[in-house]
Order: sequence, then C-alpha cells, then structure tokens
Amino acid sequence: MAPADRLEQLRALAVDNPEAARREAWDWLNGIRAPRDREKLMTVFASGTTPAPQSPSGECEGRVLGLFGTPFLAFTDRMARLGQLLGGIGWAGKTFDTESGTGYNRLTPFSRVPMFFVMPRYRFKRVGAELAAFSFDHRIEPTPLSPRQEVRSIVYSNPAYGNPLMLPSTRDELVELVPDVYLGRALLQEDSGEWRPVAYFALREPATGARG
Repeated sequence: MAPADRLEQLRALAVDNPEAARREAWDWLNGIRAPRDREKLMTVFASGTTPAPQSPSGECEGRVLGLFGTPFLAFTDRMARLGQLLGGIGWAGKTFDTESGTGYNRLTPFSRVPMFFVMPRYRFKRVGAELAAFSFDHRIEPTPLSPRQEVRSIVYSNPAYGNPLMLPSTRDELVELVPDVYLGRALLQEDSGEWRPVAYFALREPATGARG
C-alpha cells in the first residue's frame, strides 16, 4: 500500500479509535526504518499536518528512523541501530515546554560513556534516570524546503545552550501523522545557506507509552 494511502487509513481509524491509530502508526513508522525507505519517509512527511499550538508537550518517546548524507552520519546511524538492539543505548526522545517554547533531547543513562568519547567537553545534565542534552527552542513556522509547509521547527543556535558546534547548523522539524504521533526530520545547512535533510525520526507522547 502506498504510504499516503496507509496514512489516510490511520487517520480514519483515529476518528473512532485514537488509541489504536496511535499504536498502529507507531508500529508502521518502526517498519520503514531501512536505508531504502528514505523516499517513503519523504512522502509521509509531506503528507503530515502542522502540529497544534500546544503539541507536542512534555516528554516524548523517540525512535531514530535513519541518518544519512555524510560518512559521519552514516556511521552514527549504524551506532544508533546497534544501541537500540542492545537495549536502548542512545537517544530516547525529546521533552517540550510549550509555555516557554524550549526543550531538550533525552538520552538513556547508558549513553554517558560512549558520548564522552564523542563529545568529551560537553556537560550532560541528569533528569531522573535519563540524561538531558542539546537544548533547543521550538515554534511553528514554514520549513525552508519546498513546498514550505508549516512545521514545528526545533533550532539549536541559542549560544546560551552551549550546544556542540555542529548543532547550530541543524534544525529539526515535526509534522503530525495522527494525534500524539509525529514524524520528524533533521536538516543540515550547507555553506551556501541551503538546507538538506539528513535524518528522520519518530516521536510519540507520552514517553512512557502508558496509553498504548
């Protein structure tokens, strides 16, 4: 089935059974994570809708769907997939504060040692059992890519956050697929000022998966 058709099925299901739609959408995204699925993810993203003004909110569970574009990102993609197979070493999702328009990325506690070797000068914060890192600002605005749909943009350029050097040249973007399930992509800014996609990821709220 074409990705756009599957998405329409899920949205129809969400009208009568939002919990089932949320669960099936999450499982569906986790099934299109192979490198060959990049075009499918592009299609799904283009079919997404603008998140509501207060969405997402709080802790969101995350799953890396694929990184690409440079040798370093390809290596990071392999490490992310290996970490997930080993029980969730790496990125766990994001936390959003809708009132302040700020947030941060969540890492599993087992990420501290491998991240130290990659970013020895960066200082992670502990929030509960997890690590908080790579703070950001977020808002609704058009994407710089055609067709310039409205997305929730996530930017890392605020110098007060002290993010690693690469992050100010990146931005994340979210669209909603069904209520509480989002498809995200990361963009990298070239020296020319142009932006290009280098990763896709999925988010759902709440992070605990308490609703399915």
